[in-house]
Amino acid sequence: MKSVNKHLLVVGPGFLGKEIVREATELGWAVSTLSRSGSSGLKGDVTDLAWLIDLADKIQPTHIIHCASASAGSMDRLESYRRVYLKGSENLVTVFPQSRIVFTSSTSVYAQEDGSVVDESSETKPSTETAKVLLEAEAVITNAGGIVARLSGIYGKGRSYMLKRLRSGDAKLDGEGTRLLNHIHHIDGARACLFLLENAGSGEIYNVTDSITLCQKETYQRLCKTFDIPMPESAPREPSPRGNSDKSISNSKLLALGWKPLYPCFADAAVEL
Repeated sequence: MKSVNKHLLVVGPGFLGKEIVREATELGWAVSTLSRSGSSGLKGDVTDLAWLIDLADKIQPTHIIHCASASAGSMDRLESYRRVYLKGSENLVTVFPQSRIVFTSSTSVYAQEDGSVVDESSETKPSTETAKVLLEAEAVITNAGGIVARLSGIYGKGRSYMLKRLRSGDAKLDGEGTRLLNHIHHIDGARACLFLLENAGSGEIYNVTDSITLCQKETYQRLCKTFDIPMPESAPREPSPRGNSDKSISNSKLLALGWKPLYPCFADAAVEL
């Protein structure tokens, strides 16, 4: 059955965005997409306020999902984050104040390094400047009554950095491999965003992550058994530009709304990748 009077604008139809489009279309939503290339829809820039104002004369989406990626191009990474996430969010809430918006943020805003369980009430003091920009963008969205989806590391068919490195022989255990890893399948991520559009409270934040957290060593052990690959060797843990957090992200708040992941555990889902 077609969803009546529901028009979704997907800003940034990339790996996650394309799945959102597919899922929403199957549900009967009218869907428009916006990207800098315009390869699959409207060509425009969410950072260009004047362009968005002109767009509002042509379409008035009832719902928006801002899942654009901050590819640096000629800009440095931090400036790209500020333009795409912060400025983009400011522009969207200004031009489309009546639209219900979901902004896809990241669980990188949590910087815990003690292996603790982290939920939406946990402290957010990220160690990277890019994650700090995400927090600023989140505030723009929630202050306007929108919804924030903090996604863990996204994977899916044809895209798994961890499995790719394991298969290529480039994988290394970080020390003893005890660091906890958090994932979300792109199908689950897409469905969660659409679910939040219709079920979340205004101004709320939700963690979008799978239900079973494994440490790096446990994950590699299960992957190696599944694909008959030798375990990677251990190496000293090197500092990461994305921070060195070690935590278990809780999805309890999202589960309480009635959402359930199709893929509760990355190590189990990897057999399909």
